[in-house]
Amino acid sequence: MSFKPHARRVEHTRRMAGALLRQDDVAGEAVETVQLLVSEIVTNAVVHGSGDRVRFSLSYDQCGTVRIEVDDRTPAHVAVRHPRPDEESGRGMFLVDALARSWGRRGTRTWCTVSVGPSQEVSA
Repeated sequence: MSFKPHARRVEHTRRMAGALLRQDDVAGEAVETVQLLVSEIVTNAVVHGSGDRVRFSLSYDQCGTVRIEVDDRTPAHVAVRHPRPDEESGRGMFLVDALARSWGRRGTRTWCTVSVGPSQEVSA
């Protein structure tokens, strides 16, 4: 799916990801983890991307791996920050690094994978 970079799209994308996984009976804790990671990566694209569109995809394979991909059309280096306790932002990729099985950046696309258990294939 593709959308204009706007803060309200973060919640919409998060809810859509949760609904897709719940309809396939993915456990609640795993859904919450995926939703958090979707929020963090989409927020980064909305806040730091310079393109006029953000592309989002979510895939879920039979081995139980969810892959989240967000393309913000902005070539950039993405790094894990370690903000001070009094800083109000900067924890997004720290959370992705802590909760995702793997993650990376290729060109203008940030991706991560999460293990949620075996099931059927779904995609958005």
